[in-house]
Amino acid sequence: MRPFTLRFFCVKFKLIMDKQNMRIFFLTAVLSCFCYLLSGAQSLLKTSVDKNEILIGDQFKLTIEASFSPEGYKIVWPLIPDSLQHFEVISRKTDSLFSNDKVTGAVQVITITSFDSGKWVLPSFAVNIKPVNADTTIQLLTDTVPITISFSASDTTSQLKDIKTIRDVETVKPIWYWVGAGVLLAGVIIFLTWLYRKWKKKKALPVPFKTRQMPYEEAMKELEHLKTYNLSVATDIKIVHTKLGEIVKRYLTRTHKNNYENKTTGDILIMLRDEYLDKEMLAKAAASLRGADAVKFAKYLPAINQSEESIQQVKEVIQTMHQLIAKDKVERV
Repeated sequence: MRPFTLRFFCVKFKLIMDKQNMRIFFLTAVLSCFCYLLSGAQSLLKTSVDKNEILIGDQFKLTIEASFSPEGYKIVWPLIPDSLQHFEVISRKTDSLFSNDKVTGAVQVITITSFDSGKWVLPSFAVNIKPVNADTTIQLLTDTVPITISFSASDTTSQLKDIKTIRDVETVKPIWYWVGAGVLLAGVIIFLTWLYRKWKKKKALPVPFKTRQMPYEEAMKELEHLKTYNLSVATDIKIVHTKLGEIVKRYLTRTHKNNYENKTTGDILIMLRDEYLDKEMLAKAAASLRGADAVKFAKYLPAINQSEESIQQVKEVIQTMHQLIAKDKVERV
């Protein structure tokens, strides 16, 4: 019995040891697989921030790196709202990861800020990786990240300073405001006066007639010259009647030192009525000048005697004005 009993116990102990070894083997295998999966998951997704402590209103960057094969997988980034608890998302930027000029994954950089002071935890987000040829989806979670938001640190090294004494406020006397306003107003008035005189001088005709003849002598000479034209020719008729108006306007411009070159026939007649001519002489002036306008603008061709009469009427009008101007000068002396 003793040898059998000893052998029985040996076999039973061996079986017990074999079962225990098998348990250890299976447990070791399970732990190895778990560690492998865990290490593979850590290498597949990586979360990091550029700083864990910021000032209130400052920004930090959350970087999510995913390692996968682009040929066999597609990544779906987490749908992070613009506003989280204690955090605000500023921007998102996605790019590819490279290793030896080969795409090995993707990275997303999220810029975040916060205006709540305190110590907060940025929550984890779900990142889905979908195989191209399968319906299953691998869901991975990013790491939670502690972030401290604080105000600017107070300067405790500077010494306290005494309260400054009351200082008298320097007041500006109102009189200087009035003096400055007066000088400015005077400058504006002087500038406007200079500008007006310059404009008036430019507008007024400065009598640019380069002749040594007196206005009356020049007018008489021009009227005598009109008699040399052939009053039976249409071209000469138009020239004669056009020059009649020009002679009167030139004479007035030279004698009055003012520009009458651009005045109309009506303006000229009103000036002659108010200053020089009586009704009879004014009628002669009106007949000759309005007849000249008809020839010039309406293509009216008067008879020879009518043209000669117009020349004579203008001559008499200028002679009358010359006599009145000379008489006025004598009376003034």
